[in-house]
Amino acid sequence: MRSFFKLVFTSCLGTILSILLTVIVLMIIGAVSGSGKNDIQKNSVLLLDFEGLFPEKTNNVEENNQFTLERPNALGVFEAIDLIKHAATDDRISHVVLKGDAVRAGAVNLNQFADALKYFKENSDTPIWSYGDFYTQAGYLLASETDSIFLNPEGGIDFKGFGVMVAFGKELLEKLGVKINVFYAGEFKSAAEVFYRNEMSENNKLQTREFLQELHNNFIDRIANNRGIEKSYLNRAMNNYSFSSADSTLAYKATDEVMQWHEFENKIRERHDIKRGKKINYMSIGEYDRKTVISKKSSSKNRIAVVFAEGEIQFGNENNGVINEKVYHEIFDKIRRDNKVKAVVLRVNSPGGSSFTSEAILQEVKEIQASGIPVIASFGNYAASGGYYISCSADTIVAAPNTLTGSIGAFSIFPDASRLFEDKLGVHFDTVKTGTFATSFNPVMSMSEQDKQFVDRTNKRIYNTFLGRVAEGRGMSFEEVEKVAKGRVWTGNKAKELNLVDVIGGLDTAIEIAAERAGLEDYKLREFPNIKTPAWVKYLELMNQEVSISIPGTTSKLSREFTKLKSKLDYYTEHKSPMVLMPYEVQF
Repeated sequence: MRSFFKLVFTSCLGTILSILLTVIVLMIIGAVSGSGKNDIQKNSVLLLDFEGLFPEKTNNVEENNQFTLERPNALGVFEAIDLIKHAATDDRISHVVLKGDAVRAGAVNLNQFADALKYFKENSDTPIWSYGDFYTQAGYLLASETDSIFLNPEGGIDFKGFGVMVAFGKELLEKLGVKINVFYAGEFKSAAEVFYRNEMSENNKLQTREFLQELHNNFIDRIANNRGIEKSYLNRAMNNYSFSSADSTLAYKATDEVMQWHEFENKIRERHDIKRGKKINYMSIGEYDRKTVISKKSSSKNRIAVVFAEGEIQFGNENNGVINEKVYHEIFDKIRRDNKVKAVVLRVNSPGGSSFTSEAILQEVKEIQASGIPVIASFGNYAASGGYYISCSADTIVAAPNTLTGSIGAFSIFPDASRLFEDKLGVHFDTVKTGTFATSFNPVMSMSEQDKQFVDRTNKRIYNTFLGRVAEGRGMSFEEVEKVAKGRVWTGNKAKELNLVDVIGGLDTAIEIAAERAGLEDYKLREFPNIKTPAWVKYLELMNQEVSISIPGTTSKLSREFTKLKSKLDYYTEHKSPMVLMPYEVQF
C-alpha cells in the first residue's frame, strides 16, 4: 500500500512540476515578447533586404517553408508595406537603405513594394538610398524609387528583359517507358504541355508573349519616369545588355555613384555626423516589425472581413499557404455567424488547382452573398483558372494591371507506366474484375478507349460548368464567356476590356469598394485565415536579431527545374478531379 501511495504522490508531483514549468516558460516568453516593442534607438538605419519570396499574409506559407530556427517568421507583403509607410513618420529612423541584389517577387507584389517606397519618398524628409553589388531587374525597379542609386564598381544591373523558360519532360518520360495521357478543354490550356510536348505550343507562346510584353512596357515606363531616361535609350540598353558594367550604368544615368560598400557606409556616416569607424545602427524590416506597434484602433462595431486565398487550390491539404475546401468552409462559416461583418474582400493570389475545391469555395462565396453581405474580389499576382473560378460571382472584381487571370479551362493527366514495368523492369500485371472500370485509371496499366472517353467527358463537363459559373457571375452569355475562355491567360488590363474584371486597382481599392457597397463610414478589418504564431516562435524572433523575414530559396536553378517537373507530375496525378490551373508562374 505504501508503494501505491508513493507512486501516486510521485505521479502527481511530476504533473504539478510540469504545469509550473510550462507556466514559468510562458511568463518568460510573454515578458520578452512585450519588452521589445518600441525599443528603437535614435538614428537607426532601416535596412530593406527583400531577398526571397513574401507571402501576402504573414506566415501564410506551407509548413515546410516556415518556422525553422533560422527563419521563424515570414513577413507578409501588406505588413511590410505598412511598416515602410509607418517609417516615413518615425523620427527614430534617420535613413533607409535598400539592398537591391536578390529581390524576387511577382509583378503585382513588386509594384506594391515600389509604390510603398514612392509613398515614403513623397511623405518623408528621411533620405532613402539603394546599394547593390549586382542589381536584379526587380531590385533595380525598387531602387529606381529611391533618392540615390549606388553600385559596386565591379557590379552591374541584370537589365535584359523578360522571358519564360519551361522544362519539357516528354522525351525523358518516354525513355523511362512512361506515357502521359492528357485531356484538356480549352485550346490555350497548356499547364500539362511539359509532359506531352518538347516545346511550347503556338497558343501558349502567344499568350505568354503578350503578357511578357505588357510586363516589359510597365517596367520600362516606371524606370523611365523615375530616372528621367528616354524609353528608347532603355530599350537599346536592354537589347545590348549595356548595364552589365558599372561604368555604362553611370553613362546612361541608370545609377548615381559607383563605390564599394565601406565607402557607401562612410557616406551615410558623413550624412549623419557619425565618426568614421563607428558602427551604424542598422535595423532589418523584420526587427522593425518586432519593435514597432502600428496602431489601427477603431471603436467601430462594423467589420470588413479580408479573406486571403493564397497558394494553389488543393483538395484535402489543410496546410497554411494553400487553399483547401475544409479550411475555407470554416472561415466562411465564422463570417456568416458574425453579425458584425458587413462586407467581405476575397484577396486571391492563386494560379488555381483542384476543380472540386474551387467549386466548393465558390459555393461558400455565393452563400455569403445570399445572406446579404457583398463580396469584393481583389486579385494579386495570379487569379487564374481556379483562382478566377472562386471569384467569378463576386459583386465587383478588382485586379492589378499585371495580374495574370482568366485561364478558364480544365485538364486531367494520367500516367501510363506499363512499358516501364513490362519492358524495362520485367514486371507484368494481370487482372480479375467484376466491373468494366474496376481496375481503370491505374498508372501501371494502359488506358482503354472507354477510360479515355470517360475522362474526356468529365473534363468537358467541368469546363462547361466553369463557363456557366462565369456567365452567371459576370452577367454574360455562355457564348460570350466561351470566346474569352479557352484556357487563355489574360493580364488584368486586358481582362477588364473583356469584362472579366471590373476595376483596376489594389487591395485598398477593393476595401474602399466593399465599404461603399455595405454603406460603411467606419469599420475595422478582420483578416482570415487566422494564422497563430506559436509563443516559442515569437521568442526566437526576439532572441535572433538577424532573422530572415521571407521564404528561402537556396536551391540552384538546375535542381529547381528537375524538382519542379517531378512535383508537377506527382501533384497533377494525385487529384481525383480535373485541374483548373494556369500553365506557369512568372517572376522578375
